[in-house]
This record gives sequence, structure tokens and C-alpha cells, in this order.
Amino acid sequence: MLASSMDKVVTISHRTRRKAVVGLVAATIFTSFGAVTALTLGRPVEITVANALLIGTAVGLFEEFYVHSERGNWMRNMHPLRSIPVYVGVIVVIYLASTHITHVLLGRLDDLPTVYRRLPYGLAVFTLFSLVGVSMMRIIHFVGLETLFHLLVGTYHRPVQDRKVLLFLDVNDSTALGVALGPLATRALMRKFLADVSQPIIDFGGDIYLYKGDGLIATWNWAAAMRERAVLSAVDAMFQAIERDRGAYERLWGRVPSFRVGIHGGAVVVSEQGDAKRSIGIYGDTINIAARMEEAAKTHNVCCIVSNVLADAIGYCDRLRPIGEETVKGISGPVRICEYQPSHS
Repeated sequence: MLASSMDKVVTISHRTRRKAVVGLVAATIFTSFGAVTALTLGRPVEITVANALLIGTAVGLFEEFYVHSERGNWMRNMHPLRSIPVYVGVIVVIYLASTHITHVLLGRLDDLPTVYRRLPYGLAVFTLFSLVGVSMMRIIHFVGLETLFHLLVGTYHRPVQDRKVLLFLDVNDSTALGVALGPLATRALMRKFLADVSQPIIDFGGDIYLYKGDGLIATWNWAAAMRERAVLSAVDAMFQAIERDRGAYERLWGRVPSFRVGIHGGAVVVSEQGDAKRSIGIYGDTINIAARMEEAAKTHNVCCIVSNVLADAIGYCDRLRPIGEETVKGISGPVRICEYQPSHS
């Protein structure tokens, strides 16, 4: 019971922190654009500041608590050339509402006729700024705020040694799944599946390093993965998420995807990679061993394999037990492995 409560604390705090950071970025962007629009129209300072803050706060809350919630799935699933105009339309409505609320709060209703006279020009300017702002938010979500930050400031411009935990996930029998459903239905199923299993990773302090068709690679900083066994809590939550949505999978595709997980942690080198397209790469034996753990899960027909290195650090329990050894190409000596039995409820 205590462990379950602490897991919830970890989930809530990390999720809230991420939402707060991204929401703050959105608020900052649109507060700036709102202020520039008001200054362009020659509005009084107090109205400019109040209106800009109100617009920025409203857009930040809308971005994180609607667009990136289950209720906002319809918008995220739209083609970008459709979703961006819809998003801009919502922001323009926020702009109009904020303008009136600001005048009410400041007792400046006498100033509204001036606002209405300049409204066509103000709407044109703010709509243009909104297009830029929404595009910026889409880039942030596509790339990832943390990755974008590290690329901009050059954190990994030169290789950096670090200690990370890596999780490899693959769908079982993905080839047979593709043959049975066809490419379009398989893509739709995988899109939902990857979204369902990604959220627990993020909630428990991890990051998505790479999506790879029928699976993904996730990473944790070592300390974050160890804290309250966050990496194992994420595994539990992934299996629970799919089980919880079993009805939807069966209704839409007639089958529920099953998957396997391999986890290992240790020293890595993190560095920028690429030229025409920049990204952050992870190198070293740790990633090769983590990949082998996922393969071992398939070989042993279990849901999750954890290396003994990670098991020793986390601590053994009834659901985490040694089951043998595996050889890894390029690694001298076998790697001892443990089975972790995820909680499905």
C-alpha cells in the first residue's frame, strides 16, 4: 500500500512538473506576442501588461490541459495544416475574450470603443503572431523540450559521459500483426499503442529516445530511475495502460497488442550526432546490453527482463528474480539476467 501511494506521488509530481514547464513556455511565448500586439496598437501600459499576461496564461493552460490531454486527441490527430488553423482560431477567441476581461477588471470600459476601431488591425497582427507561436509549440513537442534545449545550448556538442538506464520495448509478433490487419490498420493500432505506453514512461521520469516502428527506446537518468523504483513502476503502468484499454483495442482491431521489455543501465557517452539533421545520440556497451535484454525476453517468453546490474541497484523482490545468463556480442563474459513480473492491475 505504501509503495503504491509513493508511486502515485512520483507520477503526479513529475507529470505536473512537465506540464508546468511546457505550459510556462507557451505562456511566455504568447504573453510576449500579446504585449507586442498591444504596443503596436498603442495601448496603455497597464492594459498591455494585463492583457498579455491573461492571454499567455490562458494559452498555456489550454496547451497543456486540453491539447495534450485525452480530450485533445482529435486535435493532435489532425493533419498539421488543419490543426494549426484550428488552434490559431481558438487563440484568437482567447485574445478577444482576454481583451474584454482586462477592460472589465481594470474598470476601463470607456476604452472599448477605441479597441473596436483598431480591432481589424489588431486581429491581423495577433493572428500572424499566433501562427508563429503555434508553429513553435509544435516544434517543441515534436523535438522535445529537453532535447531542443540541449541542442540550442550545446550541452552535448562535445561527448559527455553519463550514467543512464535504457528500456527497449518491442511488440510481440508484429509481422503477423501487420499481415492480419494490413498496413493502414496496423499503423493506426501502433499509433495508439505507442501513445499508451509512452505516457507512463514520461510520468515516471523517463524520456522517449527513439520510436522504431513496432517499439521504442526510453531512457532515464540513473538517479531518476532508481528513485522509488521509478523504471519498474513505469513498466507496471505500461502493462496496466494496455490492459485498461483492452476493450478499445478489441473493438477497433479485434486484438490486443502484447509486448516485451528489456532494461539495463550503466555508463554511456551522450553526444550530438548528424549534420543536415541534428539529434542527441547515446553510445556504449550499455545500449547494446539493453537491446540484448529485450531479445532475451523473447527467448525466455517473458514480459520483462532486467539485467543483474540494474536488479542489484534496485533491489530484488518477489516479482524480480534471477533466471539465468545471456551472452552479448562484443561483451566478455555472460550477463546475468532477471525476470520482472509486471503488475497488470
